[in-house]
Amino acid sequence: MTSQPAVAPDAEVGPAGSVGDAEVGPDGSVGAAVVLGLLSLAWVTLLIVSVLSTLGSSTDGVLAVTETAYGLPAVIFAALIAGAGVGQAARRLADRWLGAAAVPRLLVALGCGASTGVGAAAAVVFGDGRGGSAVQILGWALFAGATVGGALTGLHRRAGLLTAAAAAGALAVAGTTTARELAKGPLLELFGAADTAGSVLAAQSRLVWVTALLAGAFAGLVTFGYLHRAVRRSGRPLPWPGYLVAGAGPGLLLVIAEVVTRVGGAQLLDLARSFSESDQAFQTMADGARINSALIVLFTAAFTALICLGRTLPGQPDPEPTADAAPTEDPEPAVGSKPAVGSAGTR
Repeated sequence: MTSQPAVAPDAEVGPAGSVGDAEVGPDGSVGAAVVLGLLSLAWVTLLIVSVLSTLGSSTDGVLAVTETAYGLPAVIFAALIAGAGVGQAARRLADRWLGAAAVPRLLVALGCGASTGVGAAAAVVFGDGRGGSAVQILGWALFAGATVGGALTGLHRRAGLLTAAAAAGALAVAGTTTARELAKGPLLELFGAADTAGSVLAAQSRLVWVTALLAGAFAGLVTFGYLHRAVRRSGRPLPWPGYLVAGAGPGLLLVIAEVVTRVGGAQLLDLARSFSESDQAFQTMADGARINSALIVLFTAAFTALICLGRTLPGQPDPEPTADAAPTEDPEPAVGSKPAVGSAGTR
């Protein structure tokens, strides 16, 4: 009787019982994808509640526009994470239950990401109640961000896994940034903020750089952990460039969020800049700080993920010398030793 090859727990089995897409590597467990989807939904819901609370407590229209423009990139970043998390969970469930092919898989992920965006946009627009242009722009940006996140997970099985790992790392970035904002006052004093405006700006710059480095390192650890767990469960290896791409993923999601912000929220940003010269300078400085932070997170997280991968690789054992190995050179006779009898040069 011949033994049948074992199939990994997360291997995709087609209708005829053959393993499909095994060559693309691990795909991540359904449980991890569902947990990621729930966490990403909780995060975007928390940010939407925060935005609605800020808008509700603001009686000045100019201040409401400025605060909405300031929080727009963070909300779009959360929408990207939510779209990716929900899209990956839906795609994995579709693969497990329906054996979805490439096109249905993309439609499921795209549809769930877009549905997440519609829900987030509706919560903002109807939750505010005033229906101003700033709120409508915010709603459209939320829809665009979640739809893009869902589409990224449905392009390919490996792309879905890498995007999901990047979304998990992006949650770590968002949590680190939120912790910085909650403790901003003491942290600015720690980094040298004084009574002058110049010292405050210098302290803010140093704080942003340090936070980006810490967030990138944390994101790299989380991203590697997500991928490493998927590899262990599936038994299928993932080439090292996958860890590099996924590690850079949180920074790439920040860059995508910045693009969606500047394209979808251009009207809102221009309106916030038009109030005064100080508002224009503040928005310009904020734009540059976000780009710098995204690039720092990108490179730091990718480097951290590669370091973690290298730590898990087995080392090469030292070759053991064989007993019958011939010496490379004849040993020289010791000083004062007598030559052996019968050796060359004796009579």
